[in-house]
Amino acid sequence: MSTPTLFTGRTTRQAAPSPRADATNWHEYRACAGADPDLFTDDDRRTAAKAICVRCPVATFCLQFALDTNTLHGVYGGLDEDEREELLGRKRLRARGHQGNPEPMWRQILRVDARREKLLELHGRGWSAGRIAQALHTNVQTINQVLRELDDQAALDAASEAVAA
Repeated sequence: MSTPTLFTGRTTRQAAPSPRADATNWHEYRACAGADPDLFTDDDRRTAAKAICVRCPVATFCLQFALDTNTLHGVYGGLDEDEREELLGRKRLRARGHQGNPEPMWRQILRVDARREKLLELHGRGWSAGRIAQALHTNVQTINQVLRELDDQAALDAASEAVAA
C-alpha cells in the first residue's frame, strides 16, 4: 500500500494515516480536533491552520472530503480554497453556484433528517456555528446557511398559520 502524498504549497511530503483511520472515521483522528474551528476559515489565520494540518495524520482524508463535497471556503487537508482549485486545475468560481456537486452542502444537511436533527439539537444547546460545523464535519458558512434557511422556513410556516387562522 502506498503512502498518500499531501500537497502543502510547492513542496510535498509523505504522511501515513493512522492504521485505524478510513474514509468514514478519519475525523476522529484529526489534529485539529481541539482547535478553534474559526481558525480554518479566517483569512488572517490560515498559516496557523495549515501548521496544524502539516502534523495531521489524516490530512489526506480531510482534503479528499473537501474536494468531494466541493467545499468552497476554509483550510482542509492543508490547502485553502484557492490551492484546492489549483490542485484540480481549474479557476476558482467566486460567483454563487459551483461545478461539481450540483447540490450544495447546506441543502444536503437540510435534506438528510439525521444531520438536520443533530444540527438543531446542537444549535438548541447554544453551540456556536464553528462548533456545530466541527461536529458535523463541514464548515461555518454551511452551518450559517442552513440556519438561515431554517429561519426562513419557520417564518413562512408562521405566516401560513396566521393566514389560515
